[in-house]
Amino acid sequence: MTKVASRQALWFLVVGACAALVHFLMLVSIVSFTSITPAWANAMAFLVAFLVSFLGHFYLTFSQSNYFSECQPWHQSLPVLGKWFVSSLAGFITNQALFLFGLNWFGERYYILIWIIVTGVITIMTFALGKFWAFRS
Repeated sequence: MTKVASRQALWFLVVGACAALVHFLMLVSIVSFTSITPAWANAMAFLVAFLVSFLGHFYLTFSQSNYFSECQPWHQSLPVLGKWFVSSLAGFITNQALFLFGLNWFGERYYILIWIIVTGVITIMTFALGKFWAFRS
């Protein structure tokens, strides 16, 4: 693996872990403090985590510039934002389908374990979409 690919993979894991943590904390908070079901809470948590994911991947993982000193202005990121949203939405739809399947199969009391397993499965798909389509230079 090249130096750039190694750095990119490391940033993808770091940013992805941060976004997953935000997603997870939002999911648990919504379920714990509201009457919203885990399925709906997962959709709401996705939207918050998407912002963390996009900003991290745009400026760190797939950046073509010197990571912090030459970042592109926000308005130049809009086409990439759209592609990353489509990529993330595809990942989320797959995630949600697997999450709902798991909830139906094992029950809502296992929603945390189901979410962890499903999130692990989706990670590879979103990396490929980000690298080869959304953030491709």
